Amino acid sequence: MTTQRGFTLIELVVVIVILGILSATALPKFVDLSGDARTAALTQIKASVKAANDLIFMKSQMPSYDTQPVPGRDDLLDIDLNGDGNYDLRLKYNHLDNTDIEKRIDISDEFVVEEEGIDYTYIGYDLNQDGTVKDDQCYFSYTQAQSETIPPAYDIISDGC
Repeated sequence: MTTQRGFTLIELVVVIVILGILSATALPKFVDLSGDARTAALTQIKASVKAANDLIFMKSQMPSYDTQPVPGRDDLLDIDLNGDGNYDLRLKYNHLDNTDIEKRIDISDEFVVEEEGIDYTYIGYDLNQDGTVKDDQCYFSYTQAQSETIPPAYDIISDGC
C-alpha cells in the first residue's frame, strides 16, 4: 500500500479560493486610494496658492504695476494687475488676502471654501455634507500674512481624508 504525500487538487483549489476571498475583503482596509487621492488634490491646491502668492508678491514689488495704499491702513495695498486703472486685488503685507484666493486659482466644485474670521481660509472636502470642512479633517488651510516678517502659512490637514 502506498502512502499519500502533499495536497490533493481539490484541497489546493479550496485553499486558493479561501485566500482570494480573504484578500478581497481585507485589501480595501489596507489600501485607501480615495484618501490618498484627496490628500494629493489638497497638496496641489497648496502648491497653486503658494505659487499664486509668490507671483503676486513679486508683482507688488515691481514699479511697473500700479499700487495704492489703503487709506488708514499700513498693512493693506491695492494693486492693478492688468493696467486698466481698476485695482484688482487687495494685498495684506504684499501677499494675497484670504478673501482673494478663489479669484487667483481655479477650484473644482467638489471642494468647499470656508472662511473663518479675517485671517483664515479653508479649502477642502465636506465628507459628511454638513457645509463645513474643518470638522472632516480633510482640508487645506491658508492663514494670511500677519506682518511683514510673518508670511502666510500653508497647511494641509489630512487626518480624516
